[in-house]
Amino acid sequence: MCTVVFRYEAGRLLLAMNRDERRGRAPEVPPDVQGDGPLLLAPRDGEKGGTWIGVNDRGVAACILNGYGHGDLDMLTRPGVPSRGRIIPTLLRSDCSDLAAWVQCDLQAELYPSFTLLVWTPGGGMHVRWRLDEGLGWGSLAEATWGMESSSAWRTKQVLAWRRGLFDQWIDDGAPFEGRLPSFNLKEVAGRAEWSPFMSRPFSATRSITVVDVDRERGRAQLLWWPRPGDGRISPTEPRASLSLDIAAGEAM
Repeated sequence: MCTVVFRYEAGRLLLAMNRDERRGRAPEVPPDVQGDGPLLLAPRDGEKGGTWIGVNDRGVAACILNGYGHGDLDMLTRPGVPSRGRIIPTLLRSDCSDLAAWVQCDLQAELYPSFTLLVWTPGGGMHVRWRLDEGLGWGSLAEATWGMESSSAWRTKQVLAWRRGLFDQWIDDGAPFEGRLPSFNLKEVAGRAEWSPFMSRPFSATRSITVVDVDRERGRAQLLWWPRPGDGRISPTEPRASLSLDIAAGEAM
């Protein structure tokens, strides 16, 4: 469960992600500067220590969404199955100069339940899709256009189709922002709280929104993080955390 919107154009990436999680999961750990080379910025899961989004000092950014397909629930009950949250840190600490080779040789998707991985390097973006019942596939992400990816464990096909229509309407409206956030990430449609990108369900909800902004011309990568207060709203102009890296020298700013 998660929703991501993104745009990559002329060396500038904007990536905004709603993290949806069960209500009983441990609170998120605020983002910090991690590692001693390469450095990376990422929030962390308070339960298993991984992350769902991050960026490193080479300007490589990535996020991951859970997939839902045949065999996933069974796999999640087996002892020793690694958390999908470790994929992002592993990727961001690796040499991503040949991303296709990394996906084929180093990702080892078969170890994990289903997921969708989005990655951007200086060479462009890649969409990686792993499903237990369908296998592994990947392809490039288009430049200079807004894109959206979403997942839902509840009424998967219906919810994703409805969110796609909501996203298309947001694009038709000019892709407006509220403060530092695409307004799409804040949409909570009356009577459709369980369907909305800013989601609330009895056992799960949007727990945070994270933005990654990579500006290669200025040589800066920034990560902004908004934790959600229960079922309340967030202030799009006031992130709880704002961190940046110099992507030329790899030093925290």
